[in-house]
Amino acid sequence: MKSFDLISSIVSTEWPASKDLWEAWGIQGLVTMSLACQIILTIFGSCRRYKTSIIMKDVIHIAYLLSSYFVTIALGKLTDVQINKPDRPDFITELKGVLAPLLLMQLGNPDSITAYSVEDNRLSIRQTLKLFVRAIYVFCILIQCWDSSSPFPFLYLFLFAAGIMRSALTVWALMSVFWKRLNVSAKDIFDEEVVGKLLNKLDRSRCSIEHQIILKAYYRFACLKPHFANWLYHPESLAKSQLIVDRNLAFITAEVELAFMYDVLYTKQPILYEPLGLICRFTSFLCLVSALCRFAIVFKSAFLIDMYITYTYALLIGVTALEGYQIVLQPFSAWAIVAMSNPERNRPGGARLLNFLAKRYMKQKRWSNSVGQLDLVDHRLYHHEWSCSIGRFLKHLLTLCKLEVTWRRYRIHFHLKIPSYLKELLVENIEKFDKIRDKKPFMERGNWTLEAAELSSNVEWTQEALKVLKRNISKTFDKSIIVWHMATNICLHSEFDDSPNCKGSKLLSNYMMYLLALRPYTLSSATTDITLEHACAILKPFLRYRDRNEALGTLSSTETVLEPIPYQKGTIITRKWHVLLEVQELAATLKGKKNKWQIISSIWVEMLCHAAYTCPVYHHTKLLRRGGELITHVWLLLMHNTDKYSFIPEEKPTT
Repeated sequence: MKSFDLISSIVSTEWPASKDLWEAWGIQGLVTMSLACQIILTIFGSCRRYKTSIIMKDVIHIAYLLSSYFVTIALGKLTDVQINKPDRPDFITELKGVLAPLLLMQLGNPDSITAYSVEDNRLSIRQTLKLFVRAIYVFCILIQCWDSSSPFPFLYLFLFAAGIMRSALTVWALMSVFWKRLNVSAKDIFDEEVVGKLLNKLDRSRCSIEHQIILKAYYRFACLKPHFANWLYHPESLAKSQLIVDRNLAFITAEVELAFMYDVLYTKQPILYEPLGLICRFTSFLCLVSALCRFAIVFKSAFLIDMYITYTYALLIGVTALEGYQIVLQPFSAWAIVAMSNPERNRPGGARLLNFLAKRYMKQKRWSNSVGQLDLVDHRLYHHEWSCSIGRFLKHLLTLCKLEVTWRRYRIHFHLKIPSYLKELLVENIEKFDKIRDKKPFMERGNWTLEAAELSSNVEWTQEALKVLKRNISKTFDKSIIVWHMATNICLHSEFDDSPNCKGSKLLSNYMMYLLALRPYTLSSATTDITLEHACAILKPFLRYRDRNEALGTLSSTETVLEPIPYQKGTIITRKWHVLLEVQELAATLKGKKNKWQIISSIWVEMLCHAAYTCPVYHHTKLLRRGGELITHVWLLLMHNTDKYSFIPEEKPTT
């Protein structure tokens, strides 16, 4: 507030006319800007689940922060309103008093974005205290502006009730996530049994396939709660037959499950369909409509005469329309479909309505449905000429801030829509690995592929070749990704075919490199930056005078490639790591093998599964609000077949 007052005083000194304008319309301007932020959040808040754009993310984040900031400043200015006659406030003061409960209502964020990040849920107690204090502020402002002989007290009461209920819903949504994450209660287990019984009572012959997918996804999510780090993934009350899904529906079911998970973490959806949530939602809307109608009746002859009345009327219409818009969208969510699917509440004709809503919901975007791609052999990663003076200045600025390398990576990466064959490849290999690991934690990243393929009994694969494969699998994870990525590129250059395994290998290879370069926290490795910088330092001079085809052709040949000496001295992590020699050796081992694409694609899937399993739950929840990632879907598919509490290593007794 002090910084804001300082800026205001400077502006009023430089431009005296602006001071009068600020005194007359300053509060209204702040309320308008806060409402504009609310509109942005309402319309674009849900875009986070399927948009990967950094610009969209920043716009939503700025609107989320500024909305609360504008409300705080506006409430501060309302408390400083001068009242000449405290026992009988003037007309303008009473009109300004109407703005206070509307500001309180805007503190309750829209349905689509209750929390910007998971940390907001952890700060739910602080948020509750802030809302309580601001509600007291609003109450004091209304008492200050109260005149029992005017028509305004009716408006104050209804608008204050609407603001309290909307703010309470926001606090409820935040605290429900925070407290449920702390521990497992007996009530949670009982709720699982209730969900299972309701699913058994459902007449599935009347449900469309879309409706069944939503209910199955909800049951799996409600029982397994994958976003809880301390949750029992396989409680005894679960009926396994209800959890199993067909292979062709496994991936889309996981998509809907993650949509439920996103809603629980970042929106009000879970509580809006509770009886108390519905009562608060419709009561607050009726309060808004009543206040709007009362205002329209009382001031019907003064709309175009007094600008303050015109503004307040337009503001009430905007707030009411925004609330009505959210109510109109409410039946089209998966939570509404689940709530109306309760057999005890089913009505004649309800099946048709539910099937219609389910089909409409399944057409909505739930995540980006794309896979990030970054190629380590892309020349733009190493050599980029800045042609104009502005470009050269930008390069100098990025270099000073040590952001040039990161900027290059972001500049050349791109997203591709995930083809159906890649989803089938993932599900097929995950099922294969599930049989081998038998619900054990997913700690391998290539060995299970070699075990399942039975290469030791294949005459085409010699013992020396198997040693090369195992040696490049057993390296540290980041080094293994880089070596296999380069070897995959070489094989794609020399022996490309149109099979799903070959095309899937290319997508997964570039995706793992994308994770290594731009999402390193998903790989649970502390040396990713050091390893990648070393590999780039080796490749930069190697690619300087070679185009892509020539470079890959050189590496695929039998001649030994002299590894360039990097400009910077290697660390203890990379000092004895000969990148190009190891890449050549692995590519030569894979070259000419009949089933190499099956082996390569399976190893990439296993690496992705290992990364997904070892990545902390917190990072998976963070990726949901960034458009979603393939690694999170793989993680969820693995979690449904992992019993992490049955395979806890025994602690050695201390002496």
